[in-house]
Amino acid sequence: MYLAKFFHRPPGDDDRELMLVPGRDPMVVGVHMNWKGDPDADQFLRKEFSGIADAAAAFRRHVAELVASGYVETDHTNYTLRDLGPGPQAKPDWQKGLDELMILALSAPMPEQARQLDALRGTPAEHEPLYLWHAARRSYSAGDDPAQAVRLAEQARDTLVARRAAKQPHYAWSMYEGDLEGRILELLSDAYLEADNPDASLQTIEHLCKVSPSQDRIVKRAELLCAHFPERREEAFDDAYQWSRFGGFDDIMALPDYAEYVARRKASKSAKGWRWKRGKPASEADIHAAEQALGVRLPDDYRKFLLTRGETELLVRLPESSSELRFYAPRELTTQQRHVFDFIAHSEDELEDACTYFRKEYGVSLRHLIPIAEPSQLSRCLLLHVEPGERYGWCFQWDHDGAWELEQKQPGFDVALKRLTDGIKRREAEQLAFFDL
Repeated sequence: MYLAKFFHRPPGDDDRELMLVPGRDPMVVGVHMNWKGDPDADQFLRKEFSGIADAAAAFRRHVAELVASGYVETDHTNYTLRDLGPGPQAKPDWQKGLDELMILALSAPMPEQARQLDALRGTPAEHEPLYLWHAARRSYSAGDDPAQAVRLAEQARDTLVARRAAKQPHYAWSMYEGDLEGRILELLSDAYLEADNPDASLQTIEHLCKVSPSQDRIVKRAELLCAHFPERREEAFDDAYQWSRFGGFDDIMALPDYAEYVARRKASKSAKGWRWKRGKPASEADIHAAEQALGVRLPDDYRKFLLTRGETELLVRLPESSSELRFYAPRELTTQQRHVFDFIAHSEDELEDACTYFRKEYGVSLRHLIPIAEPSQLSRCLLLHVEPGERYGWCFQWDHDGAWELEQKQPGFDVALKRLTDGIKRREAEQLAFFDL
């Protein structure tokens, strides 16, 4: 995380950037904007500190010194900027107040953060997702009203989602939107658990592990499963087996059942090597809505899969390696199709060229190829062809490294799924390669 402030002083040939860099070795870094000299000499300040509190104090001091020298803090926030452009605008006081709140969250006890939260009430800041997240943190830290913490965290989440949908900006200083959203959802998961709602807590952290996984989030999910969902404990053991080398799973690995799981896993050379995760079956209404958006009827075998398993994962569990094939919910299909189109072609003309190529080379319509599943952490997917005709319902594997190539053609969804699972059971390199195993 880089928290950057930008300063302008007319005539603008000596604009400055000042960065607070938290972490194990926090730093304050100062950069000359519009630098014309040696690229390696653009910094006027670079100092490391033993703790974030000292770094934060130094950061504030350098801000004050720049302002005293006639600089005005501007409303820029992107730490990679190197040119403020003509006529930069001054940053509003309420945004400066949110910046200070973020610094306090990193460096000061909760009572100081609470005073800053109170000071920002009645300003535009109190409607920002960043403010609402900090307010939820304060409530959660107090521990006296779990429902209040849940309400504030949900409001932070919903405000961010609504702003994104309406293409309206939000202010989060130099934090990336995905970073802020992830922190909000982590807190929301904790708040749900404190409010005795483990189902909502698990649903929230599982969503986060899907869209923005990290070691801490995977550990949190595994701990939730072990503590509150004994029927799914083996999923937590799967995570520990796969990710324990990165730390955090000691408590789970100490459970008596885990040793039995490890012995069974290592002896599984003759086992089939895969199983289904409990899914979220789709409804007829869900499928119909997806078909309306796509403009086609989905093949019967795939429709049956959606109605019985829906959004789910095929878990591949070999003695020394693991992977997952995540099947999308019907509502995700159009978005995932757009993502593939955007990767294959960067313009409409290029997309038309690709359509011609796919028709000639594979006998399919590129615009009727629907991504339905992806292996975890890989830019690959399983494609379903839905153009009426001879190859309706055919399946292919696709990899971004060969964006204009289709592989492993199969004449139906059920056939493709059986070919894949049989290949895993027989440890066929051709099928395991789809999972990078």
